[in-house]
Amino acid sequence: MKEKRNLFQTIFGNKKEKVNVSKTRLEMLNSYNAQFTTLNNNTYDSKVARQCIDRIATHCAKLIPKHIQDTITNNIKGDINFLLQNEPNLIMSRFDFIYKTISMLYTDSNAFVYIAKDKEGFITGFYPILAMDYDLLQDATGNIYLQFQFVNGKKYTLPYLELIHLRLFYNKHDIFGSNNKILKTDLETAHTASEGIKNAIRTTNNLKGILKYTNAMLKEKDIKTNKENFVNDFLNLENESGIAALDGKAEFQEVNLKPITLDKEQLAQVNYNIFDYYGISEKIVRNDFTEEEWNAFFEGVIEARAMQMSDAFTNKIFSYKARKEGHKIVFTANRLQYASLSTKTKLLQVIAPFGMVKKDEGREILDLPPLGGEEGEKILQSLNNIDSSIANSYQGGEKDGKSD
Repeated sequence: MKEKRNLFQTIFGNKKEKVNVSKTRLEMLNSYNAQFTTLNNNTYDSKVARQCIDRIATHCAKLIPKHIQDTITNNIKGDINFLLQNEPNLIMSRFDFIYKTISMLYTDSNAFVYIAKDKEGFITGFYPILAMDYDLLQDATGNIYLQFQFVNGKKYTLPYLELIHLRLFYNKHDIFGSNNKILKTDLETAHTASEGIKNAIRTTNNLKGILKYTNAMLKEKDIKTNKENFVNDFLNLENESGIAALDGKAEFQEVNLKPITLDKEQLAQVNYNIFDYYGISEKIVRNDFTEEEWNAFFEGVIEARAMQMSDAFTNKIFSYKARKEGHKIVFTANRLQYASLSTKTKLLQVIAPFGMVKKDEGREILDLPPLGGEEGEKILQSLNNIDSSIANSYQGGEKDGKSD
């Protein structure tokens, strides 16, 4: 019979925590609070905010992580390139991994990635960790740890320096990024506006009024019965005419309610405040942007996240010695994916003659499938641009290494 495993075991394994940390909260310099919680955070429940987060996370997920090393060394344990580019962990693709990490970052202003390793110290996976509470702890020697408390009550403690930590609005707190509390008013206004439109439609579709009985003194229960009969008669699904009948003793006086809703400009301003907070335009959200608008979004948002992730992953994956030897993680992107064909063609005309691009790289710029193999790895280069050391030979100025 196979052993049952849950997601907690899949990520952290069956081994117990390596550290025995005292329950001492880490003392902050600028804050008394060494805890971060994701509870009561309704940012992701907002339609407009979620649209912004989704677009940013989606475009960030197109980034390609690469392990680059300036010198060849054998002190790196694990196939980091394969993991980051293909299967960061057992339950996520590369796209899912980056998307979830960035989505967590923009929802809570903090995102943590656990680097899983086997007994020999080889990296086996990268897991974004979303907990309910995060507590900063310290041991007697001053080492810092982060304790995760999940919704099901389980806890796990890891050395903080072994966790990849991304943060936004890193200002007041010594460790954590600031939350999205400042966005609360705009989110509530957007929600109220949405509810107002829904209620306005519901109100205009309903008949509202007062049944007034003349020359009759009815008991309370009779008034209630007559009202219910009128409502049932008027709202009866089989009553296709939509007409209800009253005798001469009763008179129906319609009450016209005019619900107040935001006009188009006011609603646009409410949404703009949220777009502006995330540094994203409405055209990016609606996928209706020009080449210039995409470049502005890339440089203002995506490029910043690429640099942030490159630094954070490099510092936590590699030791100080490995980093000095040139090992690093970079997140790259095809900036030309939304450029016009004219822009792409002009770029290739400029860089290809100088041997700065391979065939498959050129085909990728033009949105063509790769050739693969040796043919795709061939470098495009013009014969008009050659190495200066062989220029004379190429031009016929030398024969057998001697000048005429």
